[in-house]
Amino acid sequence: MSIKENLKAAAEVEIKDRNLVNNFLTFRQKRSERIIEPDFMAVAGELLSIAWRKSLNKRVSLEKFTEACMERLASKVADDEFESLLRHMYFKDDAEGLFQVSPEFMLFKDGMASSGNTRHVGTVLGNMLLSRPAVKQSAPESLNFLEAELLAEFQSFVSELSPTVTTEDYLPFIGDVFAEDLDLLCRHPGYMMHNLKAFVGLYNFLYSAQLAMNIRSWRQEPSSKPLYFIMDTERASGERTYVREALSSLIDCVRDLFPVLSALEYLNQPDNKKVIRYPLWKHYYYIQSLPANEINEINSGLKKFLEKYRNARGRDPWGGELNTTEDIFKAITKTAKEVFNQSSNQGTVNRKVVASFETEVARHFIQNRKRGGRVLIMNQDYLLLLTNLAIGSRDKLQYQKLIEEFRRRGVWFDQQSQQALIEFYERVGNLERMSDSGDAVYVRKTI
Repeated sequence: MSIKENLKAAAEVEIKDRNLVNNFLTFRQKRSERIIEPDFMAVAGELLSIAWRKSLNKRVSLEKFTEACMERLASKVADDEFESLLRHMYFKDDAEGLFQVSPEFMLFKDGMASSGNTRHVGTVLGNMLLSRPAVKQSAPESLNFLEAELLAEFQSFVSELSPTVTTEDYLPFIGDVFAEDLDLLCRHPGYMMHNLKAFVGLYNFLYSAQLAMNIRSWRQEPSSKPLYFIMDTERASGERTYVREALSSLIDCVRDLFPVLSALEYLNQPDNKKVIRYPLWKHYYYIQSLPANEINEINSGLKKFLEKYRNARGRDPWGGELNTTEDIFKAITKTAKEVFNQSSNQGTVNRKVVASFETEVARHFIQNRKRGGRVLIMNQDYLLLLTNLAIGSRDKLQYQKLIEEFRRRGVWFDQQSQQALIEFYERVGNLERMSDSGDAVYVRKTI
């Protein structure tokens, strides 16, 4: 169903007793002191299934595949100890060895999400791949005879996948670079297998951070908002305002995520499983493109929704102006934030959502510098991965263009950090100076 039908249905939508977010968000409220990370293997399996447009055949299991491999190889390997050796090498401990052979075997992990946060991360990141072309697979490097046979047998266990788009991108600019970067990893299977966990963790954070930074900017299409990091070896001195204020500004925006997205649910027919879910900014864009009579019709329905929403949440009728679409969107988002104010029960829920972001999604990117306060950091492992992704299919990239590629992905560095980056690349050995000019400094890939 179209965005127009979603908006027209808003006036009659039933307001639920509880505030829920079912779309666009990769995390929910923190329910215990224990840190629960997503199952990165399950997330990767879902992403690769969508990217390659491939899935396991129905009723296929790892056990059936194991037996098929044994049967295939029994006639090719004349060794009494072969079967036990094969099982030990590739199928022991939930086939841990098998998943190191080729990324294709990760398809066994698709649909194996055992926790809510795994499903949320896989769904949101996967949705960004649905509207983009399929990613080309590359053959894994240096397979031995047994591994080549396992991979050949696997081809009879998979079929083409034709997924449907059910949620439009909230952050098209992140979706673009995410698809580019996954495509790069797929062209380097060995590198991908060693970096899948870091890749998923990095993009879970970058997506969530930029979603927060853009959640208030529904009047325009989202773009990469400045979010300043430092290397984990740098000092966060007091004069570095961008660095010192980055995390507090980000957390302030994160506080708006659950309230605004919970209100957005009602603009996307939450009880209708067949509709496409649209971001808030796209609703606003669409209404602005309509002729005046249709704008008035939709605005009238949105005013009715606002009245019902405020009444259901125990708020007084809206006292401000509601003359334009912008007025109405302001009222809806402000109402959502009121519902989740700090003194309410919903405020407790929202604090737990923010805590989940800090301790789970962002925990590898936040560092407490004590007197320097908490700052956003990029450690060397993530930095090297990000560098390789940003350089992409090229062998090397001019340094300032590399900084631009970082910004495309939502990672910003001030001038002091940019100098520290050059020194880091020199130590690693992938910096190339064509001359003393800053424009002639290049960074090479390490893949």
